[in-house]
Amino acid sequence: MVGLRVQTKLFIAIAINIALFIGIILFVIKPYFIEKSIDQDEVMIRSQVDSVSEVFSNRRSMLERTLIDWAVWNDSYDFVINPNEEFIRSNMGYETLENLGISAMLFLNENQDVVYSEFSRFYASDNEAEREAFTNDILRFVNASGIKQNAVYGTDYGPIVFMSHPIVRSDGKGTAKGTLVMIQKIGPDFISAVSAQAKTPITIRPLSHNRLIIDQDEKFARVSMPLQSIYQDANWELNFSVKRTYYLNTMSMLQTGMFGLLILGLGLLITLFLTIHRFITMRLLHIVTELKQITHERNGRLRIRSNRRSRDEIEDMATTINNVLDALEETKTESLNRAFRDSLTRLPNRLAVEDMFANAATPATQIAVLGIDLDNFRRINDQFGQRTGDALLTFLASRLNFYKEDGFAARIGADEFIFIHPKWSTREMRLVANQIAKDVTDWGRKQGMNGLTTSIGIDELNHIDRPYTYEIMMNRLDVVLHEVKHSGKNQILSYDEIESGSHYLHMLEMERDLRYALKHGEFELYYQPIVSPSPFAVRGVEALIRWNHPVKGAISPGIFIPVAEQLGLISDIGRWVLRQAVSEIQEHAHSHHLFLSVNVSKRQIADGSFLEELRHVLSDTKFKANLLHVEITESEVGGNLFELQQFISTLKEMNVQISLDDFGVGTSSLSFLQSLQLDIIKIDQNFVKGIPENKFDRALLEGLYQTFHTLGLDIVTEGVERPEQLAFVLEHSSSLIQGYHYSKPVPLAQLEHYLKKTVLV
Repeated sequence: MVGLRVQTKLFIAIAINIALFIGIILFVIKPYFIEKSIDQDEVMIRSQVDSVSEVFSNRRSMLERTLIDWAVWNDSYDFVINPNEEFIRSNMGYETLENLGISAMLFLNENQDVVYSEFSRFYASDNEAEREAFTNDILRFVNASGIKQNAVYGTDYGPIVFMSHPIVRSDGKGTAKGTLVMIQKIGPDFISAVSAQAKTPITIRPLSHNRLIIDQDEKFARVSMPLQSIYQDANWELNFSVKRTYYLNTMSMLQTGMFGLLILGLGLLITLFLTIHRFITMRLLHIVTELKQITHERNGRLRIRSNRRSRDEIEDMATTINNVLDALEETKTESLNRAFRDSLTRLPNRLAVEDMFANAATPATQIAVLGIDLDNFRRINDQFGQRTGDALLTFLASRLNFYKEDGFAARIGADEFIFIHPKWSTREMRLVANQIAKDVTDWGRKQGMNGLTTSIGIDELNHIDRPYTYEIMMNRLDVVLHEVKHSGKNQILSYDEIESGSHYLHMLEMERDLRYALKHGEFELYYQPIVSPSPFAVRGVEALIRWNHPVKGAISPGIFIPVAEQLGLISDIGRWVLRQAVSEIQEHAHSHHLFLSVNVSKRQIADGSFLEELRHVLSDTKFKANLLHVEITESEVGGNLFELQQFISTLKEMNVQISLDDFGVGTSSLSFLQSLQLDIIKIDQNFVKGIPENKFDRALLEGLYQTFHTLGLDIVTEGVERPEQLAFVLEHSSSLIQGYHYSKPVPLAQLEHYLKKTVLV
């Protein structure tokens, strides 16, 4: 909300609060009521499903009772044994079926032959062949074992409820003499009746699912209920819809409520805004307008007009602002003097120098600049006291004032001074520099401080040939003074003298190039194989960084790595090496069973950047941690032992292997190394250069092999270049080999070729 007016911010704040209120209703209360309505609809749907199921169950039960009454009846039993017209005349007919509420009745004997069949008017047909075909269609549903059946089957006349029961005597004695089958047609009348009982329109269709299906949209829940849940066998399902009454009512209520809240919120927003604008914002804007007028006219006598009739917080604020303006006016002159002048030497300060350049109407055609830095000034304060140090600064300021003529002298740091003259050249500035250096030394000798010296840098800038600004001048002067300090102090140098060979400029250029190389991908990784000689196998590779500068060509790691360490860039480079090496070697590590060795510096251990990046890399790439070897050079061991032990302990927890690189270069003891819980010792190539010719090197290397094997440490011997060196290593150890005898460090493409060739061998 930067740049918005107060009234706009108030309007936005009120709108946000109202929006939050509506949002709570929309995203908290509304979902709650919708969820409750959905739950209620679910209960209603389930209730309707139960109701439909109960109606059909009752229908089935009624038909079962009717079937049993007829099947367990002595007259029926006698009839299937001895069919007679009297039974038919007395008990059968259309009226009987209509009274029983069924569509057909079949009496079957023990052989499942039809003794007698009766059909309602719907099934009555003058065509005897059609009637017989329908009867045969029904008979195929009869179970030959004579067990009880209830099912829903499909026929040419549509779905029917099919029930059968063995015909037995009422007293249960004797065996069944036949089967009684009752058919109830599921036609429009049947569906209308059950729909009325269930209080919902029902349809029936062939089975499409073997389970209850409820599909819902915003208005209806459509239910497909298989009749298998009611009858023993049924390839039909019931379909009906249930209106989602609770959900629809809730949504209607919420929509109406939200519209009302929106109208109410807009009304409240406008009302609050107008009220705040009238009683607060307008008065604040009036104060702001007057403050702007005061600022524009830069008239310290102007004040904000007050309203005596209003004695509230805004009026108190206006009064306080006037009091502040009074105080500021009183301190304005004093503050300006302090801001641009050094309180001790009374010389102008760095701000005054910058202001002089900024407010110059036209820059001088040329200027000569003299920068002075007192050598070891902190030691002077510590050894002789701060008063002596202040006296030295005051003396130097007085000498600058004495020599400056039409120039400009200033104190720009604790022990740094600058002298600018618009008409002098480097030659004239050097005369003054020699005299100032002599004056300081003489003053120090008088005070008992022999060897008091100064570092002085000189520069000359020509506005026509080489346009200059304050920043350019100070940067060039800093370069000269840094070079003087780097060269041993107590010197007078000009920018022209050091421009082509400045160590400081070289460092700045190297830093710029290193940062550019990191950003634009100028670095490349080479890999040197680490092999097991007998039998021959490539066990791992060490990742080594290379820099191919677009202008300077290949730059040795021995040159740019120390610079990166000094500049603090080694952590950034180390993170790149780790991620790039894992990415490039991951596939080869898996297919050729290789481990990957990467180097870590003391700075990476201290700042925690390596462990942080390692966790991310392992998580992102899924690289197996036990295939990663982290190499610590022996020179790094001499640092903080506890910090190093913590670092190694963390790597161990991650299942990463630890190698000590370049063993023999440093001065670490064996007991010290053992306390680090190392996995691998990499013996430096200096031990190998002299073997087998040098007896001392042979004895020393043989002893190291024996010691490290006894300690249970794996060994990698570096720098093996000749066959006789390899033979000595094989004779006295089972060490892995890393050296030019097998391969120099190579780019990834050559490594892939090397690995393929070794596999074929």
